[in-house]
Amino acid sequence: MGLDFDIRSAPPDTARIAAAHAELAAEHQRLRELNKKFLIVIVTIVSAIVCFLLLVAVPLVNRPEMEGSFVFLIVYALPYFFFSVFVVGNTMHHRKVDVPKKALRLAEAALQEGEQDDIGELLDACQAHAPLGTYQSQVTSQGRALLKGDLEAMRSWLEAQTGK
Repeated sequence: MGLDFDIRSAPPDTARIAAAHAELAAEHQRLRELNKKFLIVIVTIVSAIVCFLLLVAVPLVNRPEMEGSFVFLIVYALPYFFFSVFVVGNTMHHRKVDVPKKALRLAEAALQEGEQDDIGELLDACQAHAPLGTYQSQVTSQGRALLKGDLEAMRSWLEAQTGK
């Protein structure tokens, strides 16, 4: 998902960046739909449990001739059932929606235009290190500004070379 920025290869052109934006927008919409489905399912399950409690369990427990083991089962087992539904649903939602959303936000952030402060820091390094200068000139020859992903790739390369 998103683009891989590496200064040892050619920087992504505007067509690849636009395609990545479109891919990320489609993924964002897919995750939104999946989130709605999870919400609908969990509301349906909770509504069914509450209806069961109000329409079946409470009237049965209130009967004086009701057997004690059934009352015990309803009163003490139902909270564990609620907890299980909550844990399983939350875990599935986290794994299928929250984790991909975090990756999506990181990929979207990499495609944003870099800030002048960050670019200014790396301009001296671009003049001192030929690969950084080459990458920066390839980006400017495309007629686009440095993206945050470009800047992060340049920083990573610089840290690897200088050992910081």
